[in-house]
Amino acid sequence: MKKFFVPLIAVVAVGLAGLFVARFLLGGNEDSWICTNGVWEEHGKPSTPKPTTGCGELKANIQTFNEAGLSLTFEAPTDTTFRKEIADDAGRIRVASFYVERGPRDNPTYQLYALYQPLETVTSKELDKIKTGMDPKSFKEVTIDGIKGIEGLVNISGPKAHFVTAIIKEGKLFTVSTYPPTVENMVLTDQILATFRFK
Repeated sequence: MKKFFVPLIAVVAVGLAGLFVARFLLGGNEDSWICTNGVWEEHGKPSTPKPTTGCGELKANIQTFNEAGLSLTFEAPTDTTFRKEIADDAGRIRVASFYVERGPRDNPTYQLYALYQPLETVTSKELDKIKTGMDPKSFKEVTIDGIKGIEGLVNISGPKAHFVTAIIKEGKLFTVSTYPPTVENMVLTDQILATFRFK
């Protein structure tokens, strides 16, 4: 019986030593940056700085929205759908909007909803009104293609809480809402907003 256990223990010890060598000498760096859901996350204590590219870059298609005097191009991920909606009164466009969505149309996992109101002239006071509906902890100032605006979480009771980004483009209010308001969805919206180019 003893003759059986001694070789067995030796084989197990050699196997564990082999795993140890493979893991720590050949297995790569334990302390590194890992791309998770389009965001770089620390794994351990990396000695290198956080990468600035290579994680969550959009594979995109160019979209154009040229309605009601608003001319805009941007990049949307290839796994999303783009659609426009126009509301008019006797031929005058009241509201021009578009959606960028991921997932089923009746219950998207990501929705960017942009709204432009060409008939209403507004001032920065309109941004102040929007700001009062935002969670103060989430509020921040933003710039979209050189136009300053605001962004924050709008807590509406029920399931329709959303992030909203608002700017004034040539005296007209332009808002972009993100639903559901998850961190991952906001990262995607920020990536899309960074590609907005007004003409």
